[in-house]
Amino acid sequence: MLGRRNLRIKVMQALYAWEIDRETPLERLDTLLKNQIQRSVALYLTNLLYVKEVCQYSLVDKAKRMAKFVKTEADEKASTTIAANRIVKYLDTDGVFNNYIKKENIAYNIQEEVVKSLFNELTSKDRYKEYAALAAPDLHQDKDIIGFLIKKIFTTDKNLENHLEEIYINYQDDNSLLLHILSKYVEAFDESKSNFFQSLDLWEEEKKFAHDLLAKTIEHDAELTEYIKPNLKNWEMERVAILDLVLMKMALCEIKYFPTIPVKVSINEYIDISKFYSTPKSKDFVNGVLDKAKEQLQERGEIKKFGRGLME
Repeated sequence: MLGRRNLRIKVMQALYAWEIDRETPLERLDTLLKNQIQRSVALYLTNLLYVKEVCQYSLVDKAKRMAKFVKTEADEKASTTIAANRIVKYLDTDGVFNNYIKKENIAYNIQEEVVKSLFNELTSKDRYKEYAALAAPDLHQDKDIIGFLIKKIFTTDKNLENHLEEIYINYQDDNSLLLHILSKYVEAFDESKSNFFQSLDLWEEEKKFAHDLLAKTIEHDAELTEYIKPNLKNWEMERVAILDLVLMKMALCEIKYFPTIPVKVSINEYIDISKFYSTPKSKDFVNGVLDKAKEQLQERGEIKKFGRGLME
């Protein structure tokens, strides 16, 4: 669910800690990594619960309007259609989703003022007003309004952003991707199927990739370092930025020890990561070293990949 790039970033952070203190045991680093991934699970679930809470707030809003001594025309016409949205109803009753919410104690992260802010922003939009006026929205219309809520309201609401940044240190790294993934699941929602949240189980597979990358990079550290040294030109190892070194080791570890990941994918991924997390010149430096190291490994026949196109 997170995607390989975000997992690589989390492994990078763990390996950076290890480079700073090499006495740190793998078990502790692995625990750190698992905790980072778990925070991503929690952030995803928090966004999803906010979807449900915002839509169901229409019932609270209607009740407050009806409790007024003097009601306006807008009060009388306030819609609760979105509370009956098929996706919202699914979230309300699905055992898998609600078990995850309970297990991760996600309800504790929901703030009513943020819910209200999101609801008020949503109801001010023409797209919502068109939806609320429908007597019986179909599945496509139900999915459309939830997609709109996620893409146009969640991504721009500062109250939600500030709130999630306060409780999730991984917000900046993960949230945009998680909202994109959530939007895709909404688009694919089928009320006749009962596996909408089966994807949550995929976290276990992703944890294995991250663990293997962490463990193998540490296990083969000396070997990976030797692949890098001859290609530094006029640089000494001690002068290389720690983060650049970590990224190059990870890339070479994938090239050498992950036979199903294409060589080009590994190199491009770490070059892109260096653009955002290292120095302004890191992209070209990392690219140059990895290119040369890759050619040397290929000449020696040390790269073994399974499947077509994995060497390029």
